[in-house]
Amino acid sequence: MMKQRNQAHIGTKIRTCKKCKDIIAENALYDYCPKCFKRIDEVFNKIKEYLAEYPGATSFEMEQELGIPYHVINNFVREGRLVEIPNDYIHIECKGCGCLLLSAHHKYCPSCRSKLEEEIEKAKNQFKKIKVADKARMHIRHKG
Repeated sequence: MMKQRNQAHIGTKIRTCKKCKDIIAENALYDYCPKCFKRIDEVFNKIKEYLAEYPGATSFEMEQELGIPYHVINNFVREGRLVEIPNDYIHIECKGCGCLLLSAHHKYCPSCRSKLEEEIEKAKNQFKKIKVADKARMHIRHKG
């Protein structure tokens, strides 16, 4: 009777993707199906590019700037793909609205920054209109 029970457990182990639960090969390198791994790798590459431009950025900062949820970034830390280092720049306030930034790389939160960029664009457009109008009124003054 013992032999029958042991034989019932002998067979192929089935692994499933951590994200979508599709069946993956037993000898697969990752715990994700190829589709999910591709999406995860794209997210990781966004983080990697951001960290290349802003080294030492915090998880919170990346969540604000990239729109990647904090828990996803922390999963990369748990997996060993990212290393968390102490950050001395905690508790920096946005110069626009005063919200907490947790970043030394930016002076404004994304919301205030986009408002500032819109205002700068409007100012540029107004300046261009003024320059064009001034050219039409210019003339050479002759002394004499």
